[in-house]
Amino acid sequence: MKLLLETRRARGMTQSDVAQAAGVSVPTVRALERGEGSIRSLVVVMAVLDLRWAWAREMDGGGSELAGRRRARGLSQADLARRVGCSRPTIIALEQDLVGTVATLVRALAILGLRSALRPVATGRGGLVPATNAPERDLVMTPPDLAAAIIAHFAPRMTGSVLDPAKGQGAFHDRFPAHLERHWCEIGEGRDFLDWSQPVDWVMTNPPWSRLRVFSQHAMRIAPNIVWLAPLTNLTTRARLRDLEENGFGIAELVRIDTPKDWPQSGFQLVAAWLRKGHAGPWAVSRLGESAAPISA
Repeated sequence: MKLLLETRRARGMTQSDVAQAAGVSVPTVRALERGEGSIRSLVVVMAVLDLRWAWAREMDGGGSELAGRRRARGLSQADLARRVGCSRPTIIALEQDLVGTVATLVRALAILGLRSALRPVATGRGGLVPATNAPERDLVMTPPDLAAAIIAHFAPRMTGSVLDPAKGQGAFHDRFPAHLERHWCEIGEGRDFLDWSQPVDWVMTNPPWSRLRVFSQHAMRIAPNIVWLAPLTNLTTRARLRDLEENGFGIAELVRIDTPKDWPQSGFQLVAAWLRKGHAGPWAVSRLGESAAPISA
């Protein structure tokens, strides 16, 4: 997987960095970069490096779109299995759930005329993901008054302890209410959020959007309440909604926010999203400064 290696190096990350962020071993990352290992492991590493399937419109649609390409070439599952050198059940698992080995996937793609398995998520000028200005970080700083307004919206419900996992210049951390026990992480100051293990009651910040899924997965391990400032589209992909469900979380509230003028203008709605453990009801939706009204998810 040449693109895995190139992307990791371009981000200034070691194999150990990627392994830690993805929750896999260094040998697993090493194997994936050689085109070996499981597709399941590849998917979690893709999330860390902000990569997606080259042939699919969505991450979750990779298997079905692979089947469509096979049919378009006039091949049966048995035909493809024979040419790949595997069993028909292997192809079935690949097309239904993208389960199998990376080597099998790569051979199947080559037969279907697809030269590459992966491609970067397109961000473009003013896209969803802010430019990475330093290894492992997206530096798009939150205006202090915006952070203060978001905190004020949730403060009446906040008790116990709160962690800002990407403190940056302190827009959120420095404005948390005095009655809360405050903690922070900032990789640029030697405190990596993914190393944090102490349980807290709340996690709140403007996270690095290109690593939103990894941040969310880790935040759900340590806190029952999470508030992310992020584009709505980044929070509500099928994969990320499935992550919430599998971890017993739901979207409790979406606070609509106007994108700051000096931020990338993507055209997508910016929100402060409250992800709450045990929440299974409707989403509440409001604009910042207004009361929330519940709607069905």
